[in-house]
Amino acid sequence: MNGARLWYEEAGAGAAVVLVHGGLGDARLWEPEFPALAERFRTIRYDLRFYGRSTGPAAPFSHATDLVALLDELDVARAALVGLSFGGLVAIDAALAAPERCWAVVGVASALSGHDAEAYTEEQDAAYEAAVADGDLDRAMDVDFEVWAPLGADERMRELWRATPDADPLPPGAGARAAAAPARLRLSELAAPTLMLTARHDPPDFREIGALVAREAPSARTIELDSDHYATLREPELVTRLLVEFLEEVRPR
Repeated sequence: MNGARLWYEEAGAGAAVVLVHGGLGDARLWEPEFPALAERFRTIRYDLRFYGRSTGPAAPFSHATDLVALLDELDVARAALVGLSFGGLVAIDAALAAPERCWAVVGVASALSGHDAEAYTEEQDAAYEAAVADGDLDRAMDVDFEVWAPLGADERMRELWRATPDADPLPPGAGARAAAAPARLRLSELAAPTLMLTARHDPPDFREIGALVAREAPSARTIELDSDHYATLREPELVTRLLVEFLEEVRPR
């Protein structure tokens, strides 16, 4: 779809829920939540273009457009779009681009297009760039974990990191296009019921996003989790419970 081949998995029946992973892994970031959600919803998870098992051509693309195309491919008229980290940004952008395709939005430790968020110190930026220039992916990974996994990283997280374009760079000419109108400037248009789960141990600029969305989007709320950016793996039972409660409350009747 859109020139790409996207890996996906689905299970369950009923109202559709699409899980969009973040930039630190692939669809396996939703491994704990996927089967529990599938007991109540038609649940779909997929690998973003150039992550995990998904591929694409050497051309510009849009992750939000890919998400809507996936809905088309799977004959999903409307879905709840649930995104982790960068996946939250993708979910919000898609909900704004095609509001008729979305019955709810959830962002977990979410990013937000157009929000000026600095996660790395100058020293961390320099260390990461030096590691990449030296071809030392393990050192680059460790810098990422300083920022996004201050509660500690395990081998599962390291394996997920290796499924990202940080470990396997995009082909020349490929690159994700930014939204033409950033979500930060359009939150008042985000009409779908929205839940933002923020991570207490995230960088400060990212902790602001949940409250910002809750303040400016008409039907949004926020809850803070005692987690870092890997909330779906750190607190799987809590994240699952909060997702189920919210989605059951707002699902189409």
